Amino acid sequence: MIRAILFDKDGTLTDFRATWEWWMPGMIAALARDSGYDPVEIGAAFGFDMKTGRILSDGLFVTAPGHITTARVAERIGWEVHRLSAWLALRSREVRQVPVPGLPRLFAELREGGLAIGVLTNADEKEARHHLQQMGLAPLVDRLIGCDTGFGAKPDPAGAADFADALGFARNEVAMVGDGLTDMAAALGAGLFPVGVLTGTLDRATLSAHASVVLPDVTHLTDWLIAQGILRARS
Repeated sequence: MIRAILFDKDGTLTDFRATWEWWMPGMIAALARDSGYDPVEIGAAFGFDMKTGRILSDGLFVTAPGHITTARVAERIGWEVHRLSAWLALRSREVRQVPVPGLPRLFAELREGGLAIGVLTNADEKEARHHLQQMGLAPLVDRLIGCDTGFGAKPDPAGAADFADALGFARNEVAMVGDGLTDMAAALGAGLFPVGVLTGTLDRATLSAHASVVLPDVTHLTDWLIAQGILRARS
């Protein structure tokens, strides 16, 4: 019996490619001008293919928390980490999260069904809270855990495990919903039920090898929970 849902944020509550792929080429070109470093190499450091305009599913931008990505790229271009961090912070303000349509209704249905809701993200907690507020979801989230909350970053399962333990749920009573292999690894490592969604950078076949179920996006979660007898059918 599932009693709580723990969501990833980027690529799960948001459409990852729609949010970031329009911004990456301009950001990388600007960083190349300011640093004098080759834009293709900068893109590769982030995990972005400048030729195709696509974020790579196995690149740092997808798989690592922001501070790790910043440190690796800073090392590549010969900048101090604090300099690149400030540079990126200024330019990332123009990025608007593209939420998956229907999130407020989904969260309301989960709460009406008596399920607890959490978010576990590799973004820092302050940034994640801001994004949840923008999407109108913050009041419906029982607990938010960022990469700086004290449990490390996914795939470390500590944050996922603590979400269940702190709220008094058995680990197998919590479903973790995510778009990436780091999400699935955190869920499996903590003993949570892993649910994959296809709004990130991975395809169904890749996710299916690690998730118990793969859904097109999080809005299909309600129907899946109804089919499992966890939520009542809509009237």
